[in-house]
Amino acid sequence: MITISIPDNFIPERSYVVDMLFREFLGLQYQLTPVSGTQHYEIVLENRKLILFKDNFFLKYKDGLDYLNKYAIPGIIQFSKNRFYSDAEIPIIYGDGEMVVEDNIIICGIDIFASSFFMLSRWEEHVNKSRDNHNRFPAIASLAYRNKLLDRAVVNEYVEMLWNMLSHLKCPQQRLEREFRTILTHDVDEPFSYALKSPITALKQLGNDLLKSKKPVMAFDNAYKWLQIRRGVIELDPYNTFDYIMDTSEKLNLKSQFHFIAERCTAFDGNYNLHHRLLRKLMRKISTRGHEIGLHSSYGSADNPFQTRKEIDALKTLCSEEGISQSVWCSRQHYLRWETPTTSDNLEFAGLDYDTTLSYADAAGFRCGVCYEFPLFNILARQCLKLRERPLVVMECSVIDERYMNLGTDDEAFAVIKSVKDTCRRFNGDFTILWHNTRFIDPKERELYNQVLLT
Repeated sequence: MITISIPDNFIPERSYVVDMLFREFLGLQYQLTPVSGTQHYEIVLENRKLILFKDNFFLKYKDGLDYLNKYAIPGIIQFSKNRFYSDAEIPIIYGDGEMVVEDNIIICGIDIFASSFFMLSRWEEHVNKSRDNHNRFPAIASLAYRNKLLDRAVVNEYVEMLWNMLSHLKCPQQRLEREFRTILTHDVDEPFSYALKSPITALKQLGNDLLKSKKPVMAFDNAYKWLQIRRGVIELDPYNTFDYIMDTSEKLNLKSQFHFIAERCTAFDGNYNLHHRLLRKLMRKISTRGHEIGLHSSYGSADNPFQTRKEIDALKTLCSEEGISQSVWCSRQHYLRWETPTTSDNLEFAGLDYDTTLSYADAAGFRCGVCYEFPLFNILARQCLKLRERPLVVMECSVIDERYMNLGTDDEAFAVIKSVKDTCRRFNGDFTILWHNTRFIDPKERELYNQVLLT
């Protein structure tokens, strides 16, 4: 078994990140011991060969929460080329590029543990108070974005460098075998365009189209569709793209996750009721076809644990009534609203098994620096949670929409999505993508979606 000695301060933080890199990501067995006076992470292999990583972060601070300040975030980071990661110059969030390699020992100046903890724990977002108009931490405020690292899975790069070091010293253990996965997710903000509209709402829409918009052809087309859908021809509803989504997934031997809003708490939340017969029928169909149902936590739930629990309980109860059984339950926050560490605590309190929120709304890429699933860490309670994060890599509107990256549906948009997908494939990771059911009404978006899946 590998034995690892660590300095004896910040033990919860150090233990967490060591466990992520060695056990969670590489699948290696190790024994961890805090040692007074050491200034290194000392890794002794079964053959007595040694790797020393210099501590370049936690030893600078008093034990506890002393490091949680904006001055602990580096400005411009350095890059270093070394023999153990040949794909590119590796980023150094904390540490330096020193590398000493001898027959039985490697000494490394890059503090891959503090650097990985920075990305995985998202403590940056707790101390940097930059927020957008939806109170979200934006990509443009992040260290990764400022240093052009958002499209690189930095933690995966550190893991590969670490494994190459272990291999160079003839580590006898085998690393965990992984397979690349495409994980398709679909947030159901609006399940139907017409089907849930009341007669009064439909008449108001007709009047608006005729009198304000002065579009009589569109007005009568909308009215005709509403009447037909009310008679049961639900296929005419443009947002009813669920069969198309599931057909596409099944042709590629993939499953889709559909995240439903369980309660409308603000004007930003979906205006539908899960108990409506059409929603019940839809969820039964999703389950019968072997796809997954998840919670799309409401806009205001990011800092409200009781609201989150209320919503997942409501979703589970309804699913039980419809004979829908799942072994695990996933969530994604509406509008990707996330507050570190409050939101993860809420989800843990509510009994969710995993979350798949953590991408930025304004840019695609690796918010957590990794394309592997992992358990989250509460930086204030200083403990690892049961809740696992499956990082979102691409949301379609982040890439396409004018308010964000503004790449439309042309070649440049495809190139960006393909690039991060290729990164996930290179590390045998998870390419988790979000495409809303309402976006498939645009033929160009359908084409882009299929192009991404087939690439």
